[in-house]
Amino acid sequence: MNYKLHLLSNKINPFRLIHKLPFQQRRYQQLGIDIEEEINEAFRNKEFGLSTMVSGGGVIGIVFILLISLTKVLTSLLKLNVALNEYFFIILGVISFAVCYFLVFRKDNYLKYFHEYEKWTRKEMNKYILISSGFIIGVISLFFVSLLMF
Repeated sequence: MNYKLHLLSNKINPFRLIHKLPFQQRRYQQLGIDIEEEINEAFRNKEFGLSTMVSGGGVIGIVFILLISLTKVLTSLLKLNVALNEYFFIILGVISFAVCYFLVFRKDNYLKYFHEYEKWTRKEMNKYILISSGFIIGVISLFFVSLLMF
């Protein structure tokens, strides 16, 4: 999704005009590069691309929010008096990272997932986009509901 947003922003991004200046064009010709393709590749690269890094951060963030929400709901339901201080959030952050590392990032598992996604039909892709979006909306909703619990 991040890469698609990048491609969309290319159409309205005024900073791209910098690359059209004559001295920039001459420099790119000297270097023998197509700057538009280089920027797109920086986003598109599946191993080290910006979109991959943003997605990885998003996955860790969703797991972190889910853990915070579940903790808040459980402490409210069980009527536990637990202080949610900065150390608690650091521990949850480390747990979120560890879960994502072992399930997604270790041994570049996400690259295997990318290859599997490329084989999906349009119908399968739309189905999983809806499921993923529903899960994210559900986690965010749970977070806000957990804030309202006493």
